[in-house]
Amino acid sequence: MFVALGFLLGLVALSSVMPIVDGTMLPSFLPLLAAIGLVLVAVRLPPAEASRFGALVKPLVIGAAIPALWILFQMAPVPAGLAHPVWASVKAGFPSPVSGSITVDIGATAMALVSYLTLVGAILLATAVTINRDRAEIVLITLTGATTLLSIGLLATSIFGMAHPAAREELLDCACLGVILASACACFVYERHETRRAKLGYGDARFVYPLLASLAAFLISATAVAISRSGSVIFAACCGVGLFGAVFLVRRLSLGRWGAGAIGLTASVIVIALISGAAGTASDPRLAFVRKDPATVELTQRILADAPFFGDGAGAFSSILPIYQFGDDGAQERKAVTAAAKLSIEMGRTMLWAAVIVAGLAVVLFLRASAKRGRDSFYAATAASCIVSLIALAFINTGLFGPTLPVLSAVIIGLGLAQSQGRNAA
Repeated sequence: MFVALGFLLGLVALSSVMPIVDGTMLPSFLPLLAAIGLVLVAVRLPPAEASRFGALVKPLVIGAAIPALWILFQMAPVPAGLAHPVWASVKAGFPSPVSGSITVDIGATAMALVSYLTLVGAILLATAVTINRDRAEIVLITLTGATTLLSIGLLATSIFGMAHPAAREELLDCACLGVILASACACFVYERHETRRAKLGYGDARFVYPLLASLAAFLISATAVAISRSGSVIFAACCGVGLFGAVFLVRRLSLGRWGAGAIGLTASVIVIALISGAAGTASDPRLAFVRKDPATVELTQRILADAPFFGDGAGAFSSILPIYQFGDDGAQERKAVTAAAKLSIEMGRTMLWAAVIVAGLAVVLFLRASAKRGRDSFYAATAASCIVSLIALAFINTGLFGPTLPVLSAVIIGLGLAQSQGRNAA
């Protein structure tokens, strides 16, 4: 299983360098690493871990099949009433009948399906590898190190300038996750010091230095978020780290259900008030928290208004973009202003809100699992906190559609899922 662990860490490392290293071939190695890792898991996973793995991922596999089937449905030939209107004009150029589909670009949608299955594979691989507590610790430390290095890269590019705003958005989102992961590492160091000092007689040096490293990682990531001067991004990071801190305090202070409920109610009121104030009079939540140039926002609004119920096709946003550009708009790089807007355009509004609801349910389940766990409760709490930040970030920028953030998020979810139950519970 240590070879499978190597492939998982390689997946994290490769995805982490893609925002910085300009390589068109690098993303093609992500499915390969995930596939080889899953093959090794199928061959090497011990029977006891295999049975536990099957019980953990069964609901995940069933739920993950729905978006995959939706994307396949978008690519399949459909009646003229369901096909995208663009196919009506395409048929005139062919001598024989052409079957239309929901997507406007079947090739782009097929590649989007590959990317989606890669993320599902990353979750499964991370879950299988991190069922073992020792391997889970290695993956948590690696994730924290990766997000810290990305935060350092963001700080460096903020000082010297960056030519790719999309990459900067993704680095900023990774820094938000880095704040949460660094907090989880500090919690991990503290709890392991409590348990292992009594059993194995560990000295203070093995506690102080890792704790200082965790605090340094926290400060680096928090500084990277702060220098963005984006209230929305800072809010997303605070939501995640605030939830993790609340879970830690409830457990350490033994506040129980009533204490947790009081904290949750107070935090919910504050969050709702802040969201309402930030949204102002905006009626569309997919664009309410965007502070970008009006031309790009107006372009996204036009595409959203014309998006059909089943969407324009996963990954097909760049294919329909030229239809809506005016004059010299083609001279500038235009894109969807938020991940929520892009998902709504490509997959349909129904799929967007279904994804938000499923993510919210995942947060509740991870928090419930964290409450039932003992010394390893911070894994599930980390996954829940990161999902909360990701939900907020989806309505702020397009980082969720970058090459790095989805992979790191998938590994974090797999880690939290693997450690959501103890061996006795399994």
